Amino acid sequence: MSSVEPQKSASSRLFQPIPVFTIAVLFRAVLLVYGHYQDQNSALKYTDIDYYVFTDAAKYVARGQSPYERDTYRYTPLLAWMLIPTAWDGLWFDFGKVLFAASDVLAGGLIYAMLRQTYKLQTTPALKYASIWLLNPMVAQISTRGSSEGVLAFMVMALLWACLSRQWVIAGIMLGVSVHFKIYPFIYAGAIIWWLDDKKSNLPQATVSSLAMTDQIRTFINVPRLRVTIWSLFTFSILNIWMFKM
Repeated sequence: MSSVEPQKSASSRLFQPIPVFTIAVLFRAVLLVYGHYQDQNSALKYTDIDYYVFTDAAKYVARGQSPYERDTYRYTPLLAWMLIPTAWDGLWFDFGKVLFAASDVLAGGLIYAMLRQTYKLQTTPALKYASIWLLNPMVAQISTRGSSEGVLAFMVMALLWACLSRQWVIAGIMLGVSVHFKIYPFIYAGAIIWWLDDKKSNLPQATVSSLAMTDQIRTFINVPRLRVTIWSLFTFSILNIWMFKM
């Protein structure tokens, strides 16, 4: 019994917010430094080829031109605008990598927050689960190589947080923004809409099986589903129309 308690104590001390998030940030910082070294000294580059596409598009935007002047750029102009500092001289070329890495750490922070607030896990088990993302070498490498998936991961986690927190307007906005940023988060829309029944929404529940088809449809169309749907479509449409006109 005495040999087990110190192990639990050591685990509890390690899996605290400050140590875990400090390690996650330092891990990504080391990879950023190493990536810069490999790019300078090896024929096999650490930086993702898409990152050069992003930063080239940002240079066009910085000069007041369209990001689509850069061949193979097929992303939202928002991404090029986010990376305008990479067009500046000096070490700002790595700005995007830092932004992407910070985004995936923030995504891990939202995972931890949801496990604590919604699922009422204690600090240690919540951080152990969150560490599957935060301390995952693949996740850290993808972001520090210059992939924008970290930003999208943060958006999707923010969407999930908003749903679990019953912030329907924020959930709709985040769904619209994330689908505009890259189309595939649309696959989460169906699951979210189906999940938003009266029980999840803290609304009075009806016995659906005993209702007629038209009544079942009216029961399905509740306030949370309408808000998420309307705000996501509004956000997605406005962003796309705005970008297209520009």
